[in-house]
Amino acid sequence: MNIKNITKKNREAWNEALEYHQKARKNSLQKGFSSSEFSTFDRDCDKVLIEKLKSINLQDKTIAQMPCNNGRELLSLMRFGATKAVGFDISDAAIKEAKELAKISKLNATFERINILDIGDKYNNFFDFIYISEGSLQWFPNLFEYFSVVFRLLKKGGKVLIFEIHPFAYFLENGFDFKKQNFDQMTSYFEKEPYSYKKGLDYIGGVEYEAKECCWFMHKMSDIISVLINCGIEIKEFEEYNLEMANNQVTKKLTDKFPLSYMLIGRKG
Repeated sequence: MNIKNITKKNREAWNEALEYHQKARKNSLQKGFSSSEFSTFDRDCDKVLIEKLKSINLQDKTIAQMPCNNGRELLSLMRFGATKAVGFDISDAAIKEAKELAKISKLNATFERINILDIGDKYNNFFDFIYISEGSLQWFPNLFEYFSVVFRLLKKGGKVLIFEIHPFAYFLENGFDFKKQNFDQMTSYFEKEPYSYKKGLDYIGGVEYEAKECCWFMHKMSDIISVLINCGIEIKEFEEYNLEMANNQVTKKLTDKFPLSYMLIGRKG
């Protein structure tokens, strides 16, 4: 497994995907962030996130998101009172758009195009709060390396909040129609090798296209929790939800039965 090659492929695939996302949004983010009240935390699943953010208190804090995609969530987080924010992402196209949105919003946010694992000592003990959103962790083959960076960047007493798709949800490769599931070809919950595909990543507009190859990794819930502990991050809260985050069509019968997302809050002691 050549990590540098995988990283290069993923960067190219996300640059390509951002073009489709931007077409689907039709400058709605640019228009939105021109208002001081605008936030992208407007989905049903975001209600629990908003309540948790209120209880954490980001007033006058320095925050980060890694990876940050096009910065829309990090800028929305600043609406909770943070005074400075830094976003990190591997995609050139994502960071370009993030910088544009930051300028429009007039918020004190900066963005850097970088592999998370390559973030330098400049940001050691720098952040009060780090946010990790859905669809982030599966792009990193070694979570210990990833969370070691998170630990290094947090100030003493700083918090990390993970609001992610539950690993269970990745099994359902044909949405939530169990009659269409191909269990013989389904990705194993215990798979360690990268899962490679050439399927379009346009989860905004729903457009299917022949995409550049990219790779992601399955991480068990126990792996995520164990790695956090081993990196020195104290787990303060953990909750699983039946809230769907991946834009799939989910019936009430299914959301009543399966974990589809989770929230974890950790602290650097």
